[in-house]
Amino acid sequence: MSLRRLAPALALLAACRTVPPPPEPAPATTAEGALEELAPEAFPAFSDDLDYAGLEEALGRSAAHLARLAAADPGRTLAFGKERVPVQRVQATLARFRELALARPAPAELQAALRREFRVFRSVGDGRGAVLFTGYFLPELRGALARGGRYAVPLHRAPDDLVVVRAKDFAAVDHDLVGRVQDGRLVPYPTRAEIGRGALAGKDADLCYVDSAVDAFFAEIQGSGVVRFEDGTSRVVTYAGKNGHRYAAVGAELVRRGVLAREEVSMQAIKAWLLANPSEQPALLATNPSYVFFRFAEAPTGALGVPVTPDRTIAADARVFPKGALAFLETERPVDAATATMRPFSRFVLDQDAGGAIRTSARVDLYFGSGAYAENAAGRMRQPGRLYYLLLR
Repeated sequence: MSLRRLAPALALLAACRTVPPPPEPAPATTAEGALEELAPEAFPAFSDDLDYAGLEEALGRSAAHLARLAAADPGRTLAFGKERVPVQRVQATLARFRELALARPAPAELQAALRREFRVFRSVGDGRGAVLFTGYFLPELRGALARGGRYAVPLHRAPDDLVVVRAKDFAAVDHDLVGRVQDGRLVPYPTRAEIGRGALAGKDADLCYVDSAVDAFFAEIQGSGVVRFEDGTSRVVTYAGKNGHRYAAVGAELVRRGVLAREEVSMQAIKAWLLANPSEQPALLATNPSYVFFRFAEAPTGALGVPVTPDRTIAADARVFPKGALAFLETERPVDAATATMRPFSRFVLDQDAGGAIRTSARVDLYFGSGAYAENAAGRMRQPGRLYYLLLR
């Protein structure tokens, strides 16, 4: 057959080829694809439902963190999406925004100033711009400094043999490793189940003792807590490290077992099931091999080593978003401490914390502080929304 006669057949065959569909939008797991810069006309309506309350304190804490970074490494940069921004520019962002916030400008004045002086980056969220907002809070526990009576559940300090290999210190390592040295080799640290069976015995790792394994578990999830002693005193316990194993949500395990429907999962529902099934508590909790160590502190402290601020601190993936930076969120929260009814809100926040379950650009945790409302909000909040980061021009 001549090429002239063959050509129409080849053209028809090419036209019938299946064109692969474009890739589905997905959350970002690295900084490069996490933020998209907006044109000033696309900025959100910057409205703060708290009328700036607590914002100066939170700004000061991020400023202290950034000052430490700049002093240790003046050439340090933070990733705003694909752009590497000098730490000094992020410091200037907080300083200028603090001036604006302290002046308590009218909404129109604030909008104009932000459009004129700031750049705004929107999180890609789930790949389509939607971010799942959850919450955390400061739980209360009953405890003692010595084991005895009903106080038999230990909260552990970080053991002396816990080794953390920082990825930034080793070119061949792409994420932090946690373990212990055995026969000259770094091996995984014991899991939650192994710690429950006594793996820390003899390591002088008991910080204090509480009366509830369920409360201790949720203190780990929240990252901090207040232990109240029988003499009326109390101590804050806060995050001091973890055993390096992956975090697995026990709520997802209850869904897998058919105990809860996916839409029923909340801290309240999980806690109710655990308290109603005490004999099954150890087995369910052990499905999460991750384990958190604590230390005593003056205040709950986040991943930056500075105290977290109620209603102003968010926990986000440190691999994806710039830690210490100024952000703005739009989502919904519970109306009060007694109901699950939600209402829209927006406010300025600081990226000051991280968490084992906070992975990718698709999820952010808001710190609610302590008390009945904080517990209700943290347990029930699973609301979609938008997240933005601000940077001085």
